[in-house]
Amino acid sequence: MTAWALGILVGLSAGDLAVTLQPRGGWRRSARRPRRSRRPRHLRRPLAGVALVLLALVTPALPPLVLLGWWTARRRRAHLAERDRARAVREALPDLVDLLLLATSAGCTLAVAHPLVAQHTPPPLGTALTSADSAAAAGRPRADALTVALAPLGERAHALAQVLADHLRYGVPILPALERTSLELRLDRRRQAEIDARRVPVQLLAPLVTCVLPAFALLTVVPLLAASLDGLPT
Repeated sequence: MTAWALGILVGLSAGDLAVTLQPRGGWRRSARRPRRSRRPRHLRRPLAGVALVLLALVTPALPPLVLLGWWTARRRRAHLAERDRARAVREALPDLVDLLLLATSAGCTLAVAHPLVAQHTPPPLGTALTSADSAAAAGRPRADALTVALAPLGERAHALAQVLADHLRYGVPILPALERTSLELRLDRRRQAEIDARRVPVQLLAPLVTCVLPAFALLTVVPLLAASLDGLPT
């Protein structure tokens, strides 16, 4: 009876805690048939609290483990999101510099090329460039707007912002600086691609050890052992 009650309480606690602590955008749902919650929103947090209290009474060590697992999953989700953003910035920066180089070499000033390039740049770089252009249109110096928008996206983006700001503030020739920056960014993206390619064999070790090798043992070694045991004299 105690095991059944503990299983029910664990299920209620996990479900209510997942609903209560889900991110703002919610978990991934189907675009065709959105799922509606059967439980009113004002009852989710009390039910989760009641479930945690009951779990603390039955098994005092389980609620800290649940909270520790939630905190670890949240930190890992934030780390993965930051890594994906850095990867997206690293992949889009060389193309952004090439577009700026193409527009400025065609005769466009940076004030004209800036909004045009922002339209063809994927986020988060495109979003940052669009916000910088909006701030410049509102009266802020374009050099300051670019520096503030691109600086949080990493060292490479901040270096590009400094190149553009030096051109706007001091009249430094932009074409040689963009060509040098484009070469550096492409070499950096190529080095990162080579590093990712070297990591593939290491990442394949886990599925190889946990899936392929046990399946190989079950399909080859176990039948041979069974056949040899059957052939032994009794």
